[in-house]
Amino acid sequence: MSEELISKKEVLQLTGISYGQLYRWKRMGLIPEAWFIRRSTFTGQETFFPREKILRRIEEILRLKEEHSLEELVRILSPEAAPEEVTHPDPTAIPAIGREGKDLLWKEGAYTFGELVALAAGAEALRNKTKLHQARLLVELLRSAEDILRAPTGIYVLLVEKVFEREGISLRISFALSGKEPLRLDPEAKVLLRLDLERLVERVKRDIGR
Repeated sequence: MSEELISKKEVLQLTGISYGQLYRWKRMGLIPEAWFIRRSTFTGQETFFPREKILRRIEEILRLKEEHSLEELVRILSPEAAPEEVTHPDPTAIPAIGREGKDLLWKEGAYTFGELVALAAGAEALRNKTKLHQARLLVELLRSAEDILRAPTGIYVLLVEKVFEREGISLRISFALSGKEPLRLDPEAKVLLRLDLERLVERVKRDIGR
């Protein structure tokens, strides 16, 4: 699923920020390098951005910069600045997880930041009416792949289901996978849930920072 793009010129016009502000925020990590997409046009090479992500991020920066320094905003907003040492004693108290996450817990005691993101993915699946065993597939996938939480920009997590029917026997299989779009799937596979990992990481960061 491709994202709608917006040109750099349009971004500056719609948000009222300057060229200098845009690239300063890029250097600081407030706007991920991966969002700066170079494309050929009839006038030459131009820079484009994922429309929804860049406009939302700039709106957040402008809204929060009166209360926080830019350095603090990097810790709040940048997914690449995900905290390594955070632990939380009660994941269900975090809004991104909530009561839906209760049946996904696998231990008593503190959960790391990566584990909280995994639980948030599973809880989101349950809120979207998937079954518990399917939601647990997302949790296990992210628990075993915490490395991608350090660079989640452009990464999507999918929950997929496929039905096999052979000689009167019907078999339904669910699985989870992650990667950058476009992810190629069997045309007979049905996507039950698609999560933008970057947005999920941002949400958990904000929830635990409240």
